[in-house]
Amino acid sequence: MRLPSTRAPRKDALRNRERVLGAALELVRRDGEGVPMAQIAELAGVGVGTVYRHFPTREDLLAELVYRSFGIALENAQAAASHPGSALEGVRAFFDATLRDRERFLLPAHGGPRIFTPAIRKRQKDIRTALGALLERGQATRELRPDLTPEDLIVAASLLSRPLPVPGDWDVIAHRQIDLIIHGLTASCSAD
Repeated sequence: MRLPSTRAPRKDALRNRERVLGAALELVRRDGEGVPMAQIAELAGVGVGTVYRHFPTREDLLAELVYRSFGIALENAQAAASHPGSALEGVRAFFDATLRDRERFLLPAHGGPRIFTPAIRKRQKDIRTALGALLERGQATRELRPDLTPEDLIVAASLLSRPLPVPGDWDVIAHRQIDLIIHGLTASCSAD
C-alpha cells in the first residue's frame, strides 16, 4: 500500500494550476459556468488532463474560483477595517478596492456560481466581521449611521463592481456613485 506523498507540489505544477485558474476565470466570466474544460485547458496552454488533475470536477474548479474571489474581498474588507483614517475613509477604501478588483471576482453576488463550501462560508463570515468592526468604529464616533450593517456595504460594493451597460466610462460613473453612497452613510443622513 502506497502512502500519500507529503512533498510540496512542483513549481511547474503550481504555475500550471495558476494558469488554469486564470483561464477559467476569464472564460467563466465571459461564457458562463458551462464553458468546456477543454477550452479552459487550451487557453491555459495545458492539456485537459492537467485541468482534471488539479480540479477533478467542474464544481471543484468553480468552487476554487469563488473561494479565491472571497479571499480578495476579505483582504479588501480587512484593509478597510484597519484603515488608519476615519471609518468613512475606510468604507471608501473598501468600495474603491472592490471597484479596482472587479475583473478578479467570480462571486454569487456578481452573477457567479452559487457555490458555498464550508471554507467559502468561513470567508463570508470573516468579511462580515471585518466590515462590522469598521462600522462599529464609525458608529461609536457617530460618524456613520447607526442602522448600517455589513450587508449594506456588501450590496453597495457588489453593485459598484458590476458595470452597467451605460454610455460613458464606468470608472467615472462608479466613483460618482461611491461619493453619493458615502454621503448617504454619514450619521447626518440617518433615517432615525
